[in-house]
Amino acid sequence: MIVYISGGCKNGKSSIAEKIAFTLKQTDKPFYYIATMEPKDEEDKKRIEKHKKDREHLSFETIEIHRNIINLEKTLNLDGTFLIDSVTALLANEMFNNNSIIEDAYEKVSDELLYIIEKMKNVVIVSDYIYSDSIQYDNTTKNYIKGLAYIDRICSKNSDILLEICYNNIIVHKGKYKFKEIKLC
Repeated sequence: MIVYISGGCKNGKSSIAEKIAFTLKQTDKPFYYIATMEPKDEEDKKRIEKHKKDREHLSFETIEIHRNIINLEKTLNLDGTFLIDSVTALLANEMFNNNSIIEDAYEKVSDELLYIIEKMKNVVIVSDYIYSDSIQYDNTTKNYIKGLAYIDRICSKNSDILLEICYNNIIVHKGKYKFKEIKLC
């Protein structure tokens, strides 16, 4: 099952994604939390520690991967259940790498995500919905936003369930009947 979740920042996406992943978890298979946020400062480190503490009770094995998500195939059992949080951070890591800007990083991220999710048994993917405001941005930021929208479209098309989270409210855009089968804890 492929579940793709998008929504505004700090709207409850991660906690809902954790609950969905937990319901998809199989007792005899691995249960992975793929954390993509690369900490840049103390605030980021504190946020990561808080997230780890918040999900301790779910018994995820946390894997930090900031780039080259395709490498999951080489190191982990893809028959397990995965939560990838988040595409937004993954794209930023790939696009803004070592003081250089890789304009077409979104293509690499979307290709790698599609490749691995086709091989995964269960995966819940979180992305931020950051392209709906009317602020004028510089060209680099516009390219990042367009790239994230591109990845969202590609992954949404290839998902079984597509959810939008708005202040902890779940809006099902695709896969309503499959989503009804998921019993959120």
